[in-house]
Amino acid sequence: QRLISTSAVRCVGNTLILQGQVYSPPYKVTAVGDRGRLRAALAASPAIRNYRSYVDAYGLGWKVDQHDTVTLPGYSGTVDLHQAQPIE
Repeated sequence: QRLISTSAVRCVGNTLILQGQVYSPPYKVTAVGDRGRLRAALAASPAIRNYRSYVDAYGLGWKVDQHDTVTLPGYSGTVDLHQAQPIE
């Protein structure tokens, strides 16, 4: 499932709802961008640190790989932005 900055990501228990599709673990996430900044963001994230403590305590999965190239599907959803309008 290709996501963009405006994609809705919802967690319900241990499942994810991404753009109306339900996904169950295990999850594989591929991020595209500056490797150093992506790794720094992972290291600085309180949520990731919390998850990593559960990885160690309960043997959950966690692996970060680095790839020189990846091929990903294009985004097929709408990019239209919608906003609430005040009632007059």
